[in-house]
Amino acid sequence: MRRRIMAMLACTAAVLSLTACTPVGKAVGDTQEHKPAVAHDLVHPTDVTVGFVGSTDTDMDRMAIDAIADDGLEVAYAALDAEPAASDNDAASADAEAAATATAQNAVNDFTDRAVKLVIISGMNVTTTNQQSWQDILASPRNAGIPVILLNPVSAPDDELLYAATFAINDRDASATPLADAIMTIIRDDPHGRTIAVTTL
Repeated sequence: MRRRIMAMLACTAAVLSLTACTPVGKAVGDTQEHKPAVAHDLVHPTDVTVGFVGSTDTDMDRMAIDAIADDGLEVAYAALDAEPAASDNDAASADAEAAATATAQNAVNDFTDRAVKLVIISGMNVTTTNQQSWQDILASPRNAGIPVILLNPVSAPDDELLYAATFAINDRDASATPLADAIMTIIRDDPHGRTIAVTTL
């Protein structure tokens, strides 16, 4: 009987710990509307591992990864298996797109299991076909308290609670935020816009 009680308590604690990571009505990494009165710097860049889910634009991904790593953050990169080839065959194109989506979604699950500090998904394209699977997949990092950034998304999920912000790379914008700085803003849950212009320079 005592073992059952202890097991039940352990399960309850596990559920509560997951719930505590999920802000009500806010995305993880996007809960603050005002800067705190007392500045904080609880997370140092050298303690950060970013899980980077790649896209078909491997050159842009590489520029972003290099910019993040150059500022001292560790990056774990999950590349797509292959770029979907242009095809006149609609079924072949759909199969290639589905395979790329599955690879990206598996990478999100893997990074969540590895408890990275933040997940970046590059080039996300939510469609009527994959929107439910993306909804289900993105619930995992949210429940684990891991913020998600969408980098140069083609189409984002309707549910804005599933990601902290979208980053748009614009190396010609003099006012753009360095990519690593923008990442740290999200990790530290400092106030920010839902769309942030970032630079890899």
